[in-house]
Amino acid sequence: MKIADFVLGESHTQKKVADYGLWESHLDPEVLFVKGRAPNYPFQHRGRLYWLQFLSDSYPGKTVLCRAGDERCGFGVEIITPLLAFDVHSNFSIQTRANEYGGKCFCVIDDYIVFNNYRDGCLYAQEIRDYSSSETDVYFIDGRRYFMKMGGHDLPVKLAAWNDQPIPGFADLSTSPDGQWIVAVMEVPNSEGENECRIVKIRWQKNASGEPDPQQVETLVSGADFYASPTISGDGSRLAWLEWSHPYMPWDQTRLMCADIDLGGPQPIRNQSAIIDHENWAVCQIGFLGNGELIFVSDNPECDFWNFYGYSSKGGCRQISNECGEFGEAHWQFGQSRWQEISDGVIAAILTGRDGDRIIKLNTKTSRIRPMTDQFAALNQMSLGERGRLLCMAHYENSMPSIIQVLYGGLEEIPLQYKDMFDVDHGPVPEFVEFATSKEEVAYGLFFAPLNPIYTGPESQRPPLIVMIHGGPTGRSSRVYEGIRHHYCSLGFAVLDINHRGSTGFGRTYRQSLVGNWGIDDCEDIAAGIHYLIQKQQIDPELVFIRGSSAGGYAVQRALTQHNELFCAGASYYGIGNLITLSEITHRFESRYTDRLIGEEFDRDRARSPDSCYRQRSPIFEMDKLACPLILFQGSDDRVVPPELSHEVVDLLKRKGIHHAYHEYKGEGHGFRNKTTKLAALDKEIEFFTDIIRKKRDSD
Repeated sequence: MKIADFVLGESHTQKKVADYGLWESHLDPEVLFVKGRAPNYPFQHRGRLYWLQFLSDSYPGKTVLCRAGDERCGFGVEIITPLLAFDVHSNFSIQTRANEYGGKCFCVIDDYIVFNNYRDGCLYAQEIRDYSSSETDVYFIDGRRYFMKMGGHDLPVKLAAWNDQPIPGFADLSTSPDGQWIVAVMEVPNSEGENECRIVKIRWQKNASGEPDPQQVETLVSGADFYASPTISGDGSRLAWLEWSHPYMPWDQTRLMCADIDLGGPQPIRNQSAIIDHENWAVCQIGFLGNGELIFVSDNPECDFWNFYGYSSKGGCRQISNECGEFGEAHWQFGQSRWQEISDGVIAAILTGRDGDRIIKLNTKTSRIRPMTDQFAALNQMSLGERGRLLCMAHYENSMPSIIQVLYGGLEEIPLQYKDMFDVDHGPVPEFVEFATSKEEVAYGLFFAPLNPIYTGPESQRPPLIVMIHGGPTGRSSRVYEGIRHHYCSLGFAVLDINHRGSTGFGRTYRQSLVGNWGIDDCEDIAAGIHYLIQKQQIDPELVFIRGSSAGGYAVQRALTQHNELFCAGASYYGIGNLITLSEITHRFESRYTDRLIGEEFDRDRARSPDSCYRQRSPIFEMDKLACPLILFQGSDDRVVPPELSHEVVDLLKRKGIHHAYHEYKGEGHGFRNKTTKLAALDKEIEFFTDIIRKKRDSD
């Protein structure tokens, strides 16, 4: 089934002429949100392919372990972990709330998957078993055929809990080489203040019946505000990890730590030392090579881009690569994996450039680099497969993500049997744009022209523009297919997806340039991008819209009040109107992020004074400058940008009589997950925007 199959009516030799922005889309909106069903974290175990599957429709919010079926089930997809919730105690989902954004939270040990359960933050273990075709039944979920054990599953066994109370949970699970221990990051509540983070160990052993024995959680490392990436050397003698503390974020400044370990001994960790603890060094992607050398990725003021380094006790620290591209990425989620050792001292790694990603082969001894693949829109979640192959998630410009495997020895890319059932034909082609902005600097973006096989616009008319702003603000807009961009182009809109200063993927200097300047430089870049397209006569300057979520939603509200002459409407998804309120109630991971972005340490009383940056850069205090309608969307369970922030803005808009609309969705968090919610919100946003276009066209 292809998105192009949803073209309305017969093929057309001559296109219909209709106003830009008011075309009838040839796309099925439900198909646009199939991205939520893309696989995640692929790995191989005993010759079989496994991955995590987020179910966005029939079982919204649930993530299960899936396996590529063999001939016994017609090469379909098998669901391994429980799907049906017979009662609250069997409602399992492989997710974590650690750092709120979660990430990878499972490992495989023996023939078991050990995973964090979203409901209670406990670790559970379930045997990975083969079932005969007579034991399975067929289910259709989210439009795809799955196979599951008839009558449900063997329920997972609780392996570890923290004081028998629900917690945010575990993440970044890894196993010791002897198969006797699991090491993980854990976030736990603290009755006297904000949550605590630590690195812990859990023993892996079975009882007389051969089932996993419940174990106590034992703390290995604590004291820093945050931890990530606990990694054990191949001989089991050393543990490396990352840590950082407020007010820094992990892409600002991190410490790379290493210690001797004896996980089963009376003193499990000894001789802790900081390998990297430098100002303005952000470390990520750590791991040990087979020869014992500790490899990591870091940027610094001299190198600027995230490149590879190595450390050994004898040779100290050395730089391995020096590319004008990124081998790392901002740590928003746990379990980001961008390299694997494929032979002695040789690694395969993902290199991010301005236009996309490719896999390269890097000899860590000679620093020689060779390409292994052509360029993709994006690559991530690399794992070491079997029989000389790499597994990776591949993202494309005009099709949904899929799992690929790549041969170590050449350029051959081999698609696996599992590939998403939806492809996209004739999607909008991005144009990479670079434009001048304030302070004699530049910003970047991706421009998409209107595209519909049935419609074209009048010769005398130029299309309306949708400006899209990514979140973070340390995020990144890429060439990866986005259904919403495609849908807006099919309606006759042009789209500018901006990578303003502060975005990831363009080096440390560019990424850190927003520190102290949030709400200023990013808004200048938005305005500069619009003026760039106006000068090129590619858009209608009277019909410019803007949309964004989270930090992008803040940019929407800020741009509408600082550059109100440019816009005719905006859409803010769980955006930030009041930076003071945000700093008072947001979650732990980002609780001091605003301090650095604004350039002022938060003080509740000081922040309310007229000369405070917190007040000066909060859109809610400048809503008198808002000169166009605004529509807002919010999840009731959002812990990152809680509903109170949207309520403040809506109440003010009501009092001032400013045209607006507000939609809050029960049970949704930071980033809508339910497909029904996504469809409803997009429908209301488009209706809000197109109504303005109709009124504008009629008045002309």
